[in-house]
This record gives sequence, C-alpha cells and structure tokens, in this order.
Amino acid sequence: MFGASRRQVLMAMGAVPFLAGPPPVDGCVELTHKGRKIKICPSGHEMHGLLNRSVFVDGVALEIMEQNGRFISELNLYSGHRTLKGAAIEAVELLRGAKLVERPPAPKVKLEQPDSGGRRRAARLRQNAAALSAAEKSALVDAFLRLKRSGAYDYFVDLHRRAFAEHGWNAHMHAGFLPWHRAMLVHFETQLGVALPYWDWTVQQSGGATPFTTDFLGGNGRQGDQQVMEGPFAFRHGQWPLNVREDNREFLRREFGVGADRPSGAGLVSQAMATSLYDQAPYDSSASAGFRNLVEGWPGGPVMHNRAHVWMGGSMLPASAPNDPAFFLNHCFVDKLWADWQARHGSVSHFLPGELIDVPVEPFGSEVGWTVTPRQLLDHSQWYTYGDAPAL
Repeated sequence: MFGASRRQVLMAMGAVPFLAGPPPVDGCVELTHKGRKIKICPSGHEMHGLLNRSVFVDGVALEIMEQNGRFISELNLYSGHRTLKGAAIEAVELLRGAKLVERPPAPKVKLEQPDSGGRRRAARLRQNAAALSAAEKSALVDAFLRLKRSGAYDYFVDLHRRAFAEHGWNAHMHAGFLPWHRAMLVHFETQLGVALPYWDWTVQQSGGATPFTTDFLGGNGRQGDQQVMEGPFAFRHGQWPLNVREDNREFLRREFGVGADRPSGAGLVSQAMATSLYDQAPYDSSASAGFRNLVEGWPGGPVMHNRAHVWMGGSMLPASAPNDPAFFLNHCFVDKLWADWQARHGSVSHFLPGELIDVPVEPFGSEVGWTVTPRQLLDHSQWYTYGDAPAL
C-alpha cells in the first residue's frame, strides 16, 4: 500500500532507468542546500515502499517512503512532498546543523510478555494527566527513568522507528494504526509497571499546562537548538540521552507552536465521535472518510494525533518520536478516543478490513512471543480502563 512503482519513483526524481543493486553514480542528482550536500539517486532497493538509500545528506542515507504520490521523510512523518528533492530539502531544514547518523543496532533487552488473555492482572486505570497527584506524577517519572536505565525504553523507540519502514506492520497511514499502537501501549505499560495517563490536548493546549510542567515532562525547548532544559528529561541532568535517533543530537527537543499554533480542539473530536465508519478503502491516508483516518490526522491535516506531534515539534516529528515521553500520553488519548468511539458505535465494525482482523499484529509475536490480533485488541478493558467521562 505504501509502495510506489519504479516508474513513479523515477519520474518523481527525474532519474534514469532503474538499475538493480546499490545506487548508481550515473543518474544521481546532486545539489547543495544550506551548505549541505544532497544526492538523490534511483532507488537500488525497494522494500514495502521504503526507498532505501535513494537520498543522501552529506553522504549519509536518509530513508523516505512514498505514499499516494507524496514523499515522507523519517525526519518528519507528518508532512509529504511531491518530490524526493522536496523531502530532502525539508530534512536539511529540520537538521539545523546537526548531522544524520547511521542507524545503531536495536537494543537487545529481555521484555516481559503482556498477558495474552489479560485477566490474570487487575486492569490498570489510565487517568487524565491533569488529574494526577504530585505523588502519581513522581511515580510515573521514576518508572520512565528506570525503564530508560534498563535499556528497555530504547527498544520501544527503535520499535516505532522501524514501524515507519515496515509496511507489513500496518502501523501508520493504514487501518492498523489504532490496534498497532494499542498493542504497543499495552506492551510498554507492562514493562513500565504503572498505568500511563493521557494528555487531553483539546484542553491542555499550552506549553505551561499539564503535562509540560517542570515536575512532570518538562517544558518547551530553548530557542536555537530546541533543547529541553527543565524537568527530569532535560539532557543536562544526565538521565535522558537519546540513544536511538536519526541525527547526532543526543538531547530531547521541543518547539511548541512552530509547526501548528495549537493542538486540535473539542469540535474536531465531536466530529470524529459522530463518524460511524471505522475506515474505508484503500485504508491509507487518502481515505476521505472514516474514524481511523480522521483521528490519525490526515484528511486536511495535520489534525488530531498528527497535529499534537506537529505542535510539539522537535523530537516528536521523526520516526523516533517515543524519545519524548509525551508520545505515550498523546497515544493514550488517541486510544481513549477509539475506546469512546467503540462504546458509542456498538453496532458497527470496530476494525476494517475484515480480512486483517485475525492476523497477528507484528512484530509483537515474532519478537516477544505475544501473539495478539486486532480482534483481541478491540476489548481494551482486559488490560486497562479509562478514568473520566467519554468524549462526545
């Protein structure tokens, strides 16, 4: 679904006929942007639509995928360009002097498998982040830091980064967006040992509001390099280095309001809640209707989930977005919206297309032995419940 034909790729690049093997020298287009050397070549290898080693910035490969004739960079999952050149130039803009880095190997850690049936543990209660007590916020921060020290946190950053490339996982711009991320949250919460809260971005829409306070997730980044300087996840405290990343910046970055003036409001949530269709063919970001595509944030976007990422900017833009703990609070709210939508629309299909509902969600089965399907993920109450009133 993410795949582009070879002809589409070559036409978009203005390149010579496709050649198998490593990117050829002949046919490459070279340019300089803001002092950075960009090379765009015919793709030597195409996997699930990922144009592997088609674009190089200062000699380092930048991974880009094609979706509906638009090219999306691993440095920004929330905007597309009509050409690889446009995506490459945007990547240089986002780097702001930093250098791309070759991908490090995925961290190898032993992870606890979530309960397959989920009934052996009491369901956790996910609360609105704004309702957490000081003790609950402190416990959550400690759990994040403990998981980071163990190396397990970085596994989830790498997991999400790989999900950008692995079309077969159906994690983004596909009907599988909601169950895939629900599985990720359940798996992550199992390792965390405490319930995740959700960030209601229809209400908490400013940098000074929960969860962006110094006693919780910290605030905005400083001007210039976007580095977060306050709060427990500030790099200067030595507890939160970004080990899995696309460039050489080791520090958490935020840039509130630059990409979007504010997150989406209650009106759009009400529109999504009123939508009675889960998704429609071709089950990607071009779908003109359906709850999944709207809550993911594509039609007329960025909206909803996507807009929260874009409003925060910085480390929330690339495929390694889980480097920012706010990623999990954003996705908990998105998951709550799906749970509320399911409760409101009990008589319609809660997942489409039907042929995928019993297909195990990857890579959870192959990597941790947790074989779970979208059908099994439809009932979230076996793992957790949500506090507060449903969205209407």
